[in-house]
Parts: sequence; C-alpha cells; structure tokens
Amino acid sequence: MRDTNARHLATPLPLHRRWQLWTAVGVAVLLVITAAAWIGPQAEPDRPSAAPSVTGAGASTTTAAAAGTTAAPAPTGDGPKNLLANASFEDGSLGWQPLGGAHLTKTTEAREGGYSLRISAGPSAGGPVGITVPDVTLTKLGGRYHTNAWVRPSSPNTTVTIGLREYRQGKPVPGSNTLGWTVERTGWRQFGAIHVASQRGARLVLEITARDLPPGGYLDIDEVVLHLLPSR
Repeated sequence: MRDTNARHLATPLPLHRRWQLWTAVGVAVLLVITAAAWIGPQAEPDRPSAAPSVTGAGASTTTAAAAGTTAAPAPTGDGPKNLLANASFEDGSLGWQPLGGAHLTKTTEAREGGYSLRISAGPSAGGPVGITVPDVTLTKLGGRYHTNAWVRPSSPNTTVTIGLREYRQGKPVPGSNTLGWTVERTGWRQFGAIHVASQRGARLVLEITARDLPPGGYLDIDEVVLHLLPSR
C-alpha cells in the first residue's frame, strides 16, 4: 500500500539560520574576487619603459656631436702648427724685418709671456710702419692660411693692417688678402685674416703695419699666429 502523505527529507532551517548561511557565502565570494583582483597585477610586475630605438639613439649622438663641434676645441698637440718662428718675440725681432723705416725694439710690456715687439715711427714722421716675415712657407694650391695677432697702438684711431701675400719670382700674385681695422681705443686688441692660396709653390709673406701713427708713435705686437687650416 503506497503512502500518499507528503514527507520532508529534512527539517527546514529557521529563517535567521538561512540568513547567516547566505551571508557567509557572500563574504566568501567577495574574498575570492578580492584575492583574484590582488593577485592579477602582482603576477606581472611593472616593467621599465622600452629603450629608445636605434634611430632615436643615433639622432641623440648626432646632436651631441654637433654641439661639441660648435664649441671651440681645446688646443692639442695635433692642432695646426704655427708656421712662424719667434711668434711671441721672446727673441726680439729675430726672423722679422721692418717696413717703412720702422724701428724695432723688444719690450717687456707683453700681453703674454715676457716680451712683445714695439714698432716705432720716426721722431719726425709718422706711419705707416710695420714688420714682415718675407718667406714664411711655400703655398699649397687652395690652402687656407689663417693669421691673427694681438696689437696695442700708442694712440687711438690708429689703422692697423694685417696681410698675407703670395709672391712668384719676386712679384706679388693678384688676389692677396690684406685687412685693416681702425683701433679706436688704446689697449690690446686681436685681429686676423684668412687667405686662400691661388697658386702652388708661391712664397707666402706676412705683413703687419700701422698707419696714422703720430711722429714718435708706436705699435706693440704680441702672439702672432699663422697656420694652415685643415682641409674641409
């Protein structure tokens, strides 16, 4: 005979027990989600930013080189050689010759070192007077010859010139470079010029002169440089 009476397999939990159970389950799920979110970022730690590309690195190197090139290079033993002997006149006028009846004397009023050279005009006549090295070197075709010097006139408004000339068989070659400045104040000033040789094997001559000197006036010269610039 079949029993048709409804039976309960287990006694239902009271309402407050069921609420506690579902609360415990919710808290457990929340902890699992939180742990997963925490572990996820830790599995792959932060990485440094990617290194610059080869192109970017090359551009930086080029910029540094250009900046380094802009600045003036420090003097080294491999730099251009000064073609002048006794360029600071420590040996007086040795290797130099007067121009225009100038009187050359060694003076201790130097800009650098112990001595400079004083070019004096005659007591009754003023400039132009100067000095020259008549045979510095034989030119190289297209060679760029750079010269500069420190000068100090005895009076303001003296015109000082510096020139590089080529000579062939005792005659000047057209196109020699001579530059002049009017020194408006007394005191040491530096000036110079660049000459591009038009011939091969010509004699290169350096001349420094002072014009507009009053009678008895003078021009002090020190630290003269003449060198062949490196090829471009």
